[in-house]
Amino acid sequence: MNKKIIFGLLLLAAQQITVAQTAFQKGILNEKTSVPTSLSPIDAFKPVDLRASTLPEALDAAFDNICSASTLKGGFNAAMLLPDGSIWKRAYGVAKEIPATVPLTTDHLMAMGSITKSFVAATLLTMVDDSLLGLDDSIGQYMSSYPNIDGNATIRQLLSHRTGFSDYLEHPATIGEWLNNLDSIWVADTVLNHYVLAPNFPVGTDFSYSNTNYLLAGRIIESITGMPWYFAVRERILLPLGLTHTFAYPWETPGTQPVSNLFFDTDGDGVVEDAQGSGMALEGLYSLVSSAGNLMSTPEDIVKFNKAVHGGNVLKPATFAAMHPANPPQYGLGAFPLVIPGVPNWGHNGDLLYKSKGFYFLDETMSLAVQQNDWRLADDAMPDLIDIDTVFTVLLMTYLDFEPSSSVEDLTQQQGFRVFPNPAADVLNLEVLEQLDVPAQVLISDVTGRLVVSQTIQNKQVTLPIGQLSSGIYTLRVGKFVQKVVIGQ
Repeated sequence: MNKKIIFGLLLLAAQQITVAQTAFQKGILNEKTSVPTSLSPIDAFKPVDLRASTLPEALDAAFDNICSASTLKGGFNAAMLLPDGSIWKRAYGVAKEIPATVPLTTDHLMAMGSITKSFVAATLLTMVDDSLLGLDDSIGQYMSSYPNIDGNATIRQLLSHRTGFSDYLEHPATIGEWLNNLDSIWVADTVLNHYVLAPNFPVGTDFSYSNTNYLLAGRIIESITGMPWYFAVRERILLPLGLTHTFAYPWETPGTQPVSNLFFDTDGDGVVEDAQGSGMALEGLYSLVSSAGNLMSTPEDIVKFNKAVHGGNVLKPATFAAMHPANPPQYGLGAFPLVIPGVPNWGHNGDLLYKSKGFYFLDETMSLAVQQNDWRLADDAMPDLIDIDTVFTVLLMTYLDFEPSSSVEDLTQQQGFRVFPNPAADVLNLEVLEQLDVPAQVLISDVTGRLVVSQTIQNKQVTLPIGQLSSGIYTLRVGKFVQKVVIGQ
């Protein structure tokens, strides 16, 4: 399939926030914030020319432009591992605000949330390769019994969320206990013995995403290896792959490596602030999620991990195939694909206040990851919010559609107009630059080439109504000049 034909579907794939949403996360995302529900025009926003002289330059421009249009208080950190082995990385925004403002850099760590599950699954699968256990072994062989946990469930069912085990974060007492003890360090056995409700369905009969599965996976690793689960992750995954920016918080510390603070509404007043700077402790939350989601890292480490694991450089063929089943279901073993026709991929999202998104694109042999240190995501209340999903989509689009320019003069000639905001929801502001005269014809086509807007403009600055158009990637032409625009969130 022509890559340009699939662009209209990219936003839909990006909006698959994660099959990993828990009731806890949904509750947080429903809280009110003070962020406006629509974007204001941004004078500094410039068009991204995908025909820049180099791919890193095109990625720089795309990243800076889309991030500058976001109203989030924190920022974004991104990395792309290119087919030639080089890494593009870039950061935008603020890492801390208290006691002083600190710019976000590519060295800052953030919590990766449920991407942790991919690291834990990969660790267990290397143990399968070493014949320390089998995928179809019962979990009861390797751990103590716990209430509402059927020991007959298999390792394969555990890693693919087909056990039916209730998610302990959905227990009505769990979040209350965490909020009352923000700095307490949780023990996995305490959670498993007291905060898991009755199963959602019999083992193996359905799919239900549950953090309980990966808390159990961590306990199984510990039972077999005799060491904390994160020691095994370090020994089997992090050290062999040279991932020096990944740590299990709060049990491991990053030393001198900088950690970005979280921007969060800590007191429920609708104002987002520097959480750690305001005195909010996160040790309790991240020890509570443990092997289900407490790793912190950088996009650079995430892209290296995804390229190695999903690119076939870590696991033996049989376990690799088990992790990435053909005709993929909703979830493989610690990973899932974004549904983008013609662009096969595997990876995971993470959402535990910090946001993370990392996927490996098989045919491109390219790995992309983005992290965000502001807790908010676009939703019905804030549909125009430019968040991690939009940034990820724009970077992927830039990579897939990149065409190097032949000269600086050729690049300059393409900038006949600029549009903002981009992405846009209801209106698109267009400014004609000096290379163009008015009146001029404005044409907008969808990814199939079908003309959807045709309008003659009389002024150098106009506002185009686009609310009637479906979400997707469009081509906007004014005279001989062309740009890509993203419509919808």
